[in-house]
Amino acid sequence: MKPLNRMIGTFLKDLPISRKIIVITMTSSLVTLTLLLALTFMRDWNLLVERKENELEALSLILESNTVASLRFNDPLTAKQYVDTFQSIPDIASVSIYTNQDILFANFSRNDSLSPRPAPIEFGAQWEKNRLFYGAKITSDSQLVGKILISLYTRAFEAAFWERIWISVILLFAGLLITGLLAWRLQLLIVKPIKELVDMSLLVAKRGDYKLRAVKQSNDEIGSLVENFNYMLEAIQLREETLLKANVNLEQVVENRTKDLHNRNQVLNLAIETANAANAAKSDFLATTSHELRNPLNPIIGYVDKLLFNEPNGESAPELEVIKQSAELLLRLIDDILDFSRIERGDIRIEKSDIDLQKFYRDTLYLMQPQVDLKGLDLRYEHRFTGDSPFDARPVIITDIGRLKQIVLNFVGNAIKFTKEGSIFVKSKIESEPQGDNFLYIEISDTGIGIREEDLKKLFKPFTQVDARLSRQYGGMGLGLAISRKFAQALGGDIGCRSKVGVGSSFWIRVPVGLKKISYEEDSAVETVVASLKIGQGSVLLVEDELVNRELGAVLLKSIGYEVVCAGDGFEALEIYKTRLFDIVLLDIRMPGMDGFETAIKLRQLDDPGKQPPIVAVSAHVTPRDKEHCLEVGINGSLRKPLTLQKLSETLEKWLRPNS
Repeated sequence: MKPLNRMIGTFLKDLPISRKIIVITMTSSLVTLTLLLALTFMRDWNLLVERKENELEALSLILESNTVASLRFNDPLTAKQYVDTFQSIPDIASVSIYTNQDILFANFSRNDSLSPRPAPIEFGAQWEKNRLFYGAKITSDSQLVGKILISLYTRAFEAAFWERIWISVILLFAGLLITGLLAWRLQLLIVKPIKELVDMSLLVAKRGDYKLRAVKQSNDEIGSLVENFNYMLEAIQLREETLLKANVNLEQVVENRTKDLHNRNQVLNLAIETANAANAAKSDFLATTSHELRNPLNPIIGYVDKLLFNEPNGESAPELEVIKQSAELLLRLIDDILDFSRIERGDIRIEKSDIDLQKFYRDTLYLMQPQVDLKGLDLRYEHRFTGDSPFDARPVIITDIGRLKQIVLNFVGNAIKFTKEGSIFVKSKIESEPQGDNFLYIEISDTGIGIREEDLKKLFKPFTQVDARLSRQYGGMGLGLAISRKFAQALGGDIGCRSKVGVGSSFWIRVPVGLKKISYEEDSAVETVVASLKIGQGSVLLVEDELVNRELGAVLLKSIGYEVVCAGDGFEALEIYKTRLFDIVLLDIRMPGMDGFETAIKLRQLDDPGKQPPIVAVSAHVTPRDKEHCLEVGINGSLRKPLTLQKLSETLEKWLRPNS
């Protein structure tokens, strides 16, 4: 019923009121008349059926009284005469008399081709298609002596009944037509004043003239609606007059305030533009300054590295080591400024690769080993395997090795800085969650001075130290932890800290990683220190515009066995390149006149097919966009200044003997 009600409601909702009145009137009349006719038909049909059944019952009683003697005295002829008398009744199809053993005794059939039906099992009226059968008993002294079966055609009275139905249906539609005409005529009494009211409301809306009034034509609900409509127009008219009076003053107020707001917006926009320009200038200044600071560090670290390589146990070795560590510390501070500048610009790019965790920890912690040895601390690491670890030997994960290494170096560097004695312990494990995600968890614990509870919330804010006295005592700009958190979040994870004053601190990082199931063969030759410098051989074209860096590069390359030819700019490099073949080209990408990218393109144009030596970009600052541009112009890899013997050795080994 509910869907039907909704369907009827939807149908009636958008109809005009005049049609709604007609539809409702017609529908009500149709339903009422149909119900009345249906009840009448049912009553007439029941009366007709009852009358026919009573007639057959009377005929069966007469036949019983006339044929009981014939059955008792086995006189089928007399019984046949009695049943033949039913021939005069047109609707009788057949009459049959049966003995008490259900044997046909006498029979009359209007259609001789039809076989007599079997004796009735049940007595009374039974309806079949176009036929009504009536069965009765023949008794004598309360004993069953026979049975009667009378068959009656029903076509005649069914036809008469359908004739009455059609006449009633015709009368029904005639009544509906009369009802519809009356409803159409009478609905005008309701619809006409409503339409006039609608027309008046449209006229008021079109003209905006609230002085117009509707005409009241009756005292019923529609008349009350007209009165209320007129009252509403009167109230709106009064309000409009009041608003028009107030609008004169309001326009002037709005105009004055608009001018004032416009002036303020101009000042605000100017301030925003100034702030954005200052922020951009600050970021550019930091990036440019940091880049320029790296250049003078290149010869300092490079020449110190060469002196230590030539005389590792010389008289000035301790002083040179201090110079090198101080320069590397300054380099890390400069890198922090660069990273912070990139973070402020939203320029953090993630480059995922396969990482052998054992090698990762070995190489990363080796960088910090000189500082650990200088303070007499104990630095250890451990990777814990879980019971369902997919690794058969050393674990291999997938994430950004550069970002992960920088976070670990920052944590270990802080631990070394704030630990006077004791140990630093690096622990890691793979955490697998039920939904299939895997996380790398690293914790760096120390036995240092610790951090107060109220100072923990200051840890990860940029340019913030938990204590100004510690900043003066231990140094630093307060950027490392802020940068580490940004990198961890860029990797999809986070970092945190637990600490107790006088006991030590534990810094942790948890980032999502991919896992690789790789079976390693037992490798007893794996060492826990980085391999020593390899002496190589081959010819190198070094393209560097700054004289000091060019001389340093030549000295370092010759120190590890390579033949070097130097060029001061891209033009000179092209002329030299035409005269001989080189095994590798080290190319500064930031040079005046013709930069490294343009030089690389022209060098590749001079190469013979199949004989292209690797080109390695050298710069104090290589951005992710620079790396993409390098690949586009045919540069194979990059090397970051300041140059050291270790970096040069590893880079040349990588590109000249990739399978060694």
